[in-house]
Amino acid sequence: MKARGIYQATTSKNLSGTRLKRPRTIQRGRVSCIKDRGKVGTNIAVMNLALLKEKFENLKKRHGASVVAIKEIEDWLLGSNLLERIRINPHHVAALAGLHPDLVISEFLYGAIAEVFDLHWDIHCPHCNMITAEFNNLADASEVSSCEMCERDFDVDFLDRVEVTFSLNKAIEDPRICPVCAPPPILKSKFQLVTGLNETDSVILSLEKGRYRYCCPLTLAKGSLVVDGEETEEIQNFQIKQLEGKYFDKEQLTARPGKIKIELTNIGHSLSGMIMLNDNLPEELKIEQLPPRVSGLEIIHHPDYKRLFGDQILSDRERMKIRAVTLMFTDITGSTMMYEKLGDAKAYNIVRDHFDILFQSIEKHRGTVVKTIGDAVMASFVTNEQALKAAAEAFAGFSDYNKSHHEDEQIKVKIGIHRGSAVLVNLNNHLDYFGSTVNKAARIQGVSKSKELSFSSEVYKDKSFLNALRTSGVSGIQKHLKDLKGIEGRQVVYSARIIKEGLISSVNILI
Repeated sequence: MKARGIYQATTSKNLSGTRLKRPRTIQRGRVSCIKDRGKVGTNIAVMNLALLKEKFENLKKRHGASVVAIKEIEDWLLGSNLLERIRINPHHVAALAGLHPDLVISEFLYGAIAEVFDLHWDIHCPHCNMITAEFNNLADASEVSSCEMCERDFDVDFLDRVEVTFSLNKAIEDPRICPVCAPPPILKSKFQLVTGLNETDSVILSLEKGRYRYCCPLTLAKGSLVVDGEETEEIQNFQIKQLEGKYFDKEQLTARPGKIKIELTNIGHSLSGMIMLNDNLPEELKIEQLPPRVSGLEIIHHPDYKRLFGDQILSDRERMKIRAVTLMFTDITGSTMMYEKLGDAKAYNIVRDHFDILFQSIEKHRGTVVKTIGDAVMASFVTNEQALKAAAEAFAGFSDYNKSHHEDEQIKVKIGIHRGSAVLVNLNNHLDYFGSTVNKAARIQGVSKSKELSFSSEVYKDKSFLNALRTSGVSGIQKHLKDLKGIEGRQVVYSARIIKEGLISSVNILI
């Protein structure tokens, strides 16, 4: 069977969509690394099957465990190859199993606590998507990185360039291979070769005029190929050797357009390989162009991550930029008067009830409470839609609460939502956000009225947010021009009231 490639595979299905069965070799309670071709990697790693089975049986005994998800993960592992297991993408496993990614991510997180898996934070080059660095704890994160393949430095974006992956715990399998990932389809790799020590692999392909780069993501060896001149019908042969260290024996090649045979022989590493890409890579890959993956921003908003790894924070000296995050600010209106009328003890209990309703709604819709300031709350979300659903559910909860309480004891809240870039920092040993997006979200909440949701034009332009509004129930959306303190120029602010009973047919969505 042809080798599946040096990168982690992005699919386990054939062209008809049928899930493939992969062969595996069982040896005295251990599974040798999976071989798709010849003897690739047979001396690199051995999976301890007995320990793996024991660990998975213990995982299934956890209260609240998803036995179905755990079984799917176990089956995937037993049918995987070594290169797939170096960096496991939970979204990939969930898609093959037909399960919701959140469920699969949860079991990987609990598996990391149970030492079935190791959790990795991988940093990707924005140019070629190679893994340029990794860290095992958020405290070890760095805001800058460098790609040896592209020879460029870049700022690390927590949404676009940080991916959370898993591998088997080293007690179960220790491949001793550097992390690799799947090249996104947009880069259109010409081929992928894999060679074990003292092995050879080859490929024949046709190339047009242009410049190409070839490299080994495992050893970081690289070279360039220039195709120019008149087209030839003869097959042009190139023999390349993978040497010790980060080197091919040939790093500059020239050829004419037409058929080319590349033969790679590995004489320097337990496992190496080669891919070839056009040299004119995009200036920056967008997250939408990449296969679904667990971003750094997504994982810190996952409820089980917060419960299991919530004590992990950035170091005091580091910060991480985020291209886009949705921030929500809430505040109780009339709280000062409530304290004066009801007294501190009773008013405080009402505020605590308000926190219970609000926090539950935020967490249910994958948000994170960043901090409280008196009776005000700051929360973050990965998407605008999640923020809207959390706000709608909170308003419904406050409405139910108020039905059984006197007017003076009712909870009246105003909410503001804005989305934009921010900087993630460590503030007082908690993750927090800084930047103009934070200021604008707070100011939007400040101009909102009691029982009203206000949001920016950046949020309003999001179609998924508008769809969520239509299903959440609104009594009409109004557009305002507001002076927001500390922000230059009048700002467009939209406001709406969420109606618990659901969508009103006469809702007016502004265009």
